[in-house]
Amino acid sequence: MPGYFLVINKIMSTLHFWIKNARSISLPQSLLPCLTAIILCIGQEGFVWWLALPILLGIAAAHLGMNLADDYFDFLHDSHSRSELSGISIRARMEKCSYLAREGETNPQQRVATVNELKWAIIGFLGFAALMGGIAFVAQWLLHGYQATFGIIIYALLGLFLGINYSGKPFELGYHGLGELVIGIIFGPLNMMGVQAALTGNPFSWQMLCISLGIGCMVINILYVHSVMEVNADAALGKMTFARLVNGSTQQDASKQRRGLMIFFIGFFALMPFVMLGVGITLGWWSPWYLMTLLTLPMSIYLIHSTRLFAYGLPRNDTPHWWMGPMGDWENYVKADMAWFLYRWLLARNICTFFCLILMLMHIVGLIVG
Repeated sequence: MPGYFLVINKIMSTLHFWIKNARSISLPQSLLPCLTAIILCIGQEGFVWWLALPILLGIAAAHLGMNLADDYFDFLHDSHSRSELSGISIRARMEKCSYLAREGETNPQQRVATVNELKWAIIGFLGFAALMGGIAFVAQWLLHGYQATFGIIIYALLGLFLGINYSGKPFELGYHGLGELVIGIIFGPLNMMGVQAALTGNPFSWQMLCISLGIGCMVINILYVHSVMEVNADAALGKMTFARLVNGSTQQDASKQRRGLMIFFIGFFALMPFVMLGVGITLGWWSPWYLMTLLTLPMSIYLIHSTRLFAYGLPRNDTPHWWMGPMGDWENYVKADMAWFLYRWLLARNICTFFCLILMLMHIVGLIVG
């Protein structure tokens, strides 16, 4: 019996290690849109409620697996130079591959896993995601016929293709400044449309496409705000982001006009969800209750304003206010000289969180009232 507990303890310890290093802190970026899609599917024809749990677990596992796959490809590109620039870059301080060891390296205190072990962890997470997707596949086939499985297959394959090519060959989209857009597409439309296909057997609806594009833009902004603030450090690191693509690949290319273009995209991604919302309500797709999501509009406008001040080096007051939502242990962020970065990054995260939570609540209210 003691041996049995030792085995269980080792398995749990290994699982905890890989979940932590797969950056589980980023899971809300995929799970919030997923949960929103699940709630929005309530009331739709063909809705299979008990599939919600395997779908949620599958999305989480796929996200973690793709994060580790990104680590794998990034490690092959050699991210060691990041540690040399940790003084100027938040991204470098959060070096992703510090748990990995190259062949011949001996520093077990910092790197305790091999690349081969990483490969098996990726296979494990993606395999579990495939198993959860398989449950939805079989259920939809049995309940609604084989045609109800087409959407599950299509969205899963598209997500896998973009996830691998985010930093893997042949396209390496993240290394060409398209990483933020790819993640927005995966966590927005592919995620939410895939959830609808798995839960209801319906592979497409204009309503879900519309709202998923808006939420995808909010997810993009979480990453894009990061890139705008780190545009100079990323240039020094040789990290290509969408902000660098817009601002110019080198410091010499940067200009006042290009900085304005960077802020334009902050505004585009921040305001597009409300445009999509307005389209849906105008067309009669959604209840006027959805207008309660406009409570997050002032936060979005302030994000645009604050990021503009940062980009142009203008005076600003990076002091959190209650209406911005939770900002973590702010005093320690200030001591660690990370407050300037986390102020806008956490605000972008909170906007997406509140928008999704209000949307889910209002949909439930609409079902009860209507």
